[in-house]
Amino acid sequence: MNLKSIFLTVTAAFSLLSLAVFATTLDDIRPHVPSSDKTWAEQWFYNVAVPDVGYFKISLQSYIAPDFDQPTPKAYVHLAFTPLNGKTIKYDIFRDELIMKGFDDATLFHYEIPGIVVANQDSVEVTYNDFQFSMRWDGEHAHYWRGLNPGQTPFGIIPELPGVGGKWFLYTVGTPIQYSFSDGDVSLYGSGYAQVDKGWYDKESSAGMVYSMGLSDDLYYMFTGAKIGNSNIELWAGRYISDNYDLIFYPAIGNLSVKREYDSCAGYLKVEMNKLRYKMVMEAKSDLDDFYPLEFPSVIIFGGEQKYMKSMKADVKFSLYDFGQLEESIHMPQALLEFSGPFYCDELPNE
Repeated sequence: MNLKSIFLTVTAAFSLLSLAVFATTLDDIRPHVPSSDKTWAEQWFYNVAVPDVGYFKISLQSYIAPDFDQPTPKAYVHLAFTPLNGKTIKYDIFRDELIMKGFDDATLFHYEIPGIVVANQDSVEVTYNDFQFSMRWDGEHAHYWRGLNPGQTPFGIIPELPGVGGKWFLYTVGTPIQYSFSDGDVSLYGSGYAQVDKGWYDKESSAGMVYSMGLSDDLYYMFTGAKIGNSNIELWAGRYISDNYDLIFYPAIGNLSVKREYDSCAGYLKVEMNKLRYKMVMEAKSDLDDFYPLEFPSVIIFGGEQKYMKSMKADVKFSLYDFGQLEESIHMPQALLEFSGPFYCDELPNE
């Protein structure tokens, strides 16, 4: 091996080591010290599915906005419940008081708004007006990646390059849970499933995205496409876990190696992704009336114009092919579908 070859080998090894330092891991479920005293957002998203009952969304966030007198993170919580048959109820809660622990130890992760919400590595409990909710793990986590780092972002190494954008990963693609919920009139309890993703950043991490996830007795899934940073590069990735298949669809560029069609004003998304012998086709459809808009944190914190539209009433159909032969068809009557940025539908009424 000549000196040039040795130099290139050492340089490549150093680059991979550097990226490993920036990589997300499961320990990043913990809170982080803000990297800016002007703009900051850290978010824990709990998407909970109870088959034949409905979907719950519990979003816990800490944030710093430009108009703060002191750069001390405040709390924002988004709560939503969409029954399989019925309208979405939701609450947005802003509070100054926020208790967070475990900055240096993920096992000590603790997020608390006194009297409203307490979350740790094992459970979440919400006590707010007519939204009384609790959940705890009741089975094994299905992580996004296999191997040494199951907590790496689904988009691989690209978002981990310094300066590209924020951090984001899935803590679990799907985990069995026990839950309870009461709105003052109806009380529900039993078993379900939860998917948890986590993100933190001090500037807008993407110019827009499309996101869909769902959980049922037959399937855990998550597929997303996002514009990387402020570029026009659209990167897609996804996870598909059924009784018979456990597939990771590696990051791929949209409309090149990924085929996708969308019409957010029709609440429609179709994605075709391929890997070696497999082809996965997903079609998701939700009535526009079932979407609701959300501007936080993009507009409030970062002063941007990126709006989000969310539905937890998407009807989703999957077709999985093996060497061109249809091997599995799964229908999910309720799932989550989101559009943001340039994918947002301006016809959606503001609430």
